[in-house]
Amino acid sequence: MDKHEELAEVLSTAKDKPLVVLLGGHPDPDAIGSAMAHQRICAHLGISATIAHVLPVARSENRALVKLLSVPLQKVSEPKDLEEFGYVSLVDASTSEATLALPEHLELLSIVDHHRPSGAPKARFVDVRPDVGSTCTMYAQYMEQGLAPLKGENRDDSATATAMFFGIQTDTDDFALATPSDFRAAAYVKSHCDAEILSRVGRRTMTAEAMKVVKRALLDLEVVRDFALAGVGRVSAVNRDAIPTAADFILRREDIDTVVVYGIVEGRIDGSMRTNSPSVDPATFMQNAFGHDNQGRPYGGGRADMGGFQVPLGVLAETHNDDALWAIVKEIVEARVARVIPDLSPKRKENPGNSG
Repeated sequence: MDKHEELAEVLSTAKDKPLVVLLGGHPDPDAIGSAMAHQRICAHLGISATIAHVLPVARSENRALVKLLSVPLQKVSEPKDLEEFGYVSLVDASTSEATLALPEHLELLSIVDHHRPSGAPKARFVDVRPDVGSTCTMYAQYMEQGLAPLKGENRDDSATATAMFFGIQTDTDDFALATPSDFRAAAYVKSHCDAEILSRVGRRTMTAEAMKVVKRALLDLEVVRDFALAGVGRVSAVNRDAIPTAADFILRREDIDTVVVYGIVEGRIDGSMRTNSPSVDPATFMQNAFGHDNQGRPYGGGRADMGGFQVPLGVLAETHNDDALWAIVKEIVEARVARVIPDLSPKRKENPGNSG
């Protein structure tokens, strides 16, 4: 049985209770496009499905995508927000959002992801393919093979196709890292896209706070051979993606091939990794540095060229002394990263804190 047929068979058994497509992390275009595709497949099979997220949509172009396409996202903050659902599907992730404990009655029905998992994903349907550049690519293949194919007959088809194309484009770094499967998937959904909306969300802008985050990263930069580490202090949740933006920018320096940038976002340490080195595996790096929580879920992970980590601050988040908190955060991150980069200095010159 092909994967699209297996997915349809599994989903078709879940008509007695509503299903939630739960997005992990800060929803990005690949996750959003995949969720819309999954919701569309569910509708085709007569299943009630809701797209939900825990953390806010951070990057400005992602918020524009959600607004322009009227993406139906439901915010959930605690387990009771999921009481009405009986099933959960994960897209662009193989584990649920670490900051929210799932109610025990929720059955994990399906996992579709293109990131290499830290362990063996457990669900009734699992399709994990690290050899493709985007989860939207996988959903495009399901559709092209006959599972709720795009027909371009209504606005919902156009919105789903547009989000999927943008998901493939962004997760393959504007197709620079695209595989033949990604190109074929992009060609399939492109003919159904809203060209005007795709053009508008593609005009990527940077907020004033994001520019300040890049500045703080440059001031705090420590370079060990071809590795760089930078802390940026406190960053608002809505501009969390300024952290990976700073990492992308630093990676352009000619003598650096791997960079980690981190900061404080609400009640957690949040960091991003970028690498051009064929010998550095972000998923392994993140897991060796930051380990797992008490439920065995990794604090960090990644794909071939990028990774990230999120570590809850716990009771430390209650402090009102930002300078003291930042000093602790720097010490924690440096000690963890030094597990992988032993030459990293334990003492740093700069303390960006909340400076602008």
